Amino acid sequence: MAITLFVTLATTQGYSQSTENGITWQIIYLSDNVCNVSEDRKVLDMAGIVEKYFAMYKITNQKIDSECFFHGEFFDKTFSEVDLNILVFDDKIGQDLFLKYGYNGLYAHFGSLRIDNHVIMATTPPQFSSAYEHTEFPWSLSEKLSQFILSYHGYNPGSIVRILDFKSDYDQCVKRIVADEKCDKMIAEIHSDVTGEDFSVLAPIPEIMNQKSIKYLPDDLYSSHVVKEVLRKITNWWVNGIIDDQMYLDSIKEIIDTPIKNNKEVNTVELEIPNGFSILSFSNKKIQNNFDESEIITSESKIHSVLEYIPFDTESLPSDSGLSEIPIWFKNRAGLWEQEKIGDRIFFDGMTALIQNGAIIEK
Repeated sequence: MAITLFVTLATTQGYSQSTENGITWQIIYLSDNVCNVSEDRKVLDMAGIVEKYFAMYKITNQKIDSECFFHGEFFDKTFSEVDLNILVFDDKIGQDLFLKYGYNGLYAHFGSLRIDNHVIMATTPPQFSSAYEHTEFPWSLSEKLSQFILSYHGYNPGSIVRILDFKSDYDQCVKRIVADEKCDKMIAEIHSDVTGEDFSVLAPIPEIMNQKSIKYLPDDLYSSHVVKEVLRKITNWWVNGIIDDQMYLDSIKEIIDTPIKNNKEVNTVELEIPNGFSILSFSNKKIQNNFDESEIITSESKIHSVLEYIPFDTESLPSDSGLSEIPIWFKNRAGLWEQEKIGDRIFFDGMTALIQNGAIIEK
């Protein structure tokens, strides 16, 4: 499966911002029993997968020491402040929280800034289960890490789901229905320094890894004084409220080479979060063609109980759910460009970001 993705180099509010140590993250493992040596070793193995996966993407990161708790101790603990919290549930807890509803975990982000307050929740598959029945844990973890990486770069949930629309293809590859170049490009391997095993993970997308910029804007746009002045005038009208958001976007479409949305309907499976968003991940069992939906417990609203495990205060965070189609950071940037206070490249990089997130697209 060919996946095409481009990442803007623009740094904006809501986009990834580097700190001296990069992304900070921590794994918290919750066990149905008292943590033992075997589970400590398992957590160490998981941390190694995360470190090597970030290394594949050349992402600077800092690991905070992993923790393993008996399930009953979790709500009495205070946790380190990190950008990315990774909560892993053993198969017994995961069965009650996710697996019985047909999911194996989720990725969620809270608040309006994409540089912190990220959560991954994953569950280990039942003991002795196969990849035919449940998604293998390293693959599931890499899927959610990919969702985090895209979100950290500013992509919205719909864009993330479109970009990582690989589930059915992976299902075919793991069942050996097909074994071709498509599978080779989709799957990478990570070697465990703990167990010595080789794990299959979602292969990093080269355009993200190499930080290449998008190519939608015509080559002569930067050099065309007339076109830029027309766009500057239209931007002036928009910033000053003479035309609305939709009229402004329609005007831009006449100037740039906008991508065409395919006819495929993309459904983002989410929990309702008032100040953020989440993406639920299906288990292999739920995506099998012969799966009987009646096997899933029907009261899916109960899955909201997983949000009780968020290890930080979510209610005090500012929401990004009320943002307009054109985010405020772009309007601020457009206002500065219209007044010739910033250069063309910064403005057009911001426009590129709008294209990536689907604000400027041909239906």
